[in-house]
Amino acid sequence: MTAKQLRNKIVTYFVSIVVLLSILFSLVTLMFSFVVEDTFFYQILNSEKQQVLSQIKNKQTPKPHFDFITYHKNQSTLPKLVQQALSKAPKQREFSGAKNTHYHIAYLDDNQRQQHILLAEVSQQLVVNRLTNKLFYFSFGLLCFGILLALVLALGTVKLSKTLLNPLDDLMTIVDNSPVEKLPTKFAAQFKQNEIGRFAQTLEAALARVSAFVTREQQFTRDVSHELRTPLTVSQGAVTLLTHTELNQAQQKFVTRISDANQQMHEIIETLLALAREKHRDTEHTNLKSVIENCIIKNQALLKDVAIDISLADNANVAMGALELSLVVQNLLQNAIYHGQGSHIKIEFQDNVLTIADNGKGLTDTLSSQSVFEAGQRGPNSHGSGIGLSLVKRLCEKYGVDVSLNSSNGGVTINLTFA
Repeated sequence: MTAKQLRNKIVTYFVSIVVLLSILFSLVTLMFSFVVEDTFFYQILNSEKQQVLSQIKNKQTPKPHFDFITYHKNQSTLPKLVQQALSKAPKQREFSGAKNTHYHIAYLDDNQRQQHILLAEVSQQLVVNRLTNKLFYFSFGLLCFGILLALVLALGTVKLSKTLLNPLDDLMTIVDNSPVEKLPTKFAAQFKQNEIGRFAQTLEAALARVSAFVTREQQFTRDVSHELRTPLTVSQGAVTLLTHTELNQAQQKFVTRISDANQQMHEIIETLLALAREKHRDTEHTNLKSVIENCIIKNQALLKDVAIDISLADNANVAMGALELSLVVQNLLQNAIYHGQGSHIKIEFQDNVLTIADNGKGLTDTLSSQSVFEAGQRGPNSHGSGIGLSLVKRLCEKYGVDVSLNSSNGGVTINLTFA
């Protein structure tokens, strides 16, 4: 969330609260007027109640002080409207009828035995009803005043939020405009010593640690690329010269093992370097058929007892670097040879899905289609490091390629779905 969005939310919440409070206060004012008026009538009835009880006690004819209040010995003399309402709700104390007639009732007997009743017909005494329009305009005016006040305060809130959040905007600009290879440094000093200033200091320290870590990783990658490749090249050259000398069968076997180990080490280094490199936005498109054929040629000695069936177009291209794609196919092809131990491998590409399937024995019970991609997972007969499929998974994730594996007694099928 940007500082501008945060500022807009603050203003929106503030204005909404003020408007809501204005509406609520207007409604409370209107309700309070009706409650006060009803309470006033009940107070008059209670006062008249004491007067009428005194008259009855002195055997005088009950006569209230106010003309709009009448005494009824029982319900039979009450207006029909009131009688009908009491028959349905005996405890009702307020009644409204036609032509704006309005009644309040009080029982002289606190137990409400339906006798000795005071009835106040207050239609002419209702003040709030007659002032409804004025109260409405008053409430509306109060609401408008609240909205106007909210807008004025909103302007003040905008200015205040700008003052408070502008440093956050500056901090976000510094971070957004800094490339990954050159993270910003020494920017916290320009901020005041408040919450944002302390956050800037913490962020600066964190970015300094990240920058140091990136520098170490880049140095390590350069060291691996140079320091390991050089002795491997020398070793491979010595092995090549050795193969041109007279060797017996046992010596030739050892030289071949050394050569294979050198090749494996070279491929592992290339894979690790491919994972360590920063992925560019403009991913190159690589011809799939040429990569697969090259991988088959490299593993020709291993494929002498395995039939390869390739089904893909000559112009089939995928969005992955040539080196990375070659490493992926090489690992999958060798897995199919070494671990599948079948007689047939099928490679096909259709609807942006590359499928490599063997007719071997499938995964063992100790491995699953998910765990096989975890580093260090090896089959019982494996002599490798157990990182081949893990590297495949990571390389594919780097280029947005989905990897899935299905295993059965009829072999293992791996699908690579390219975007």
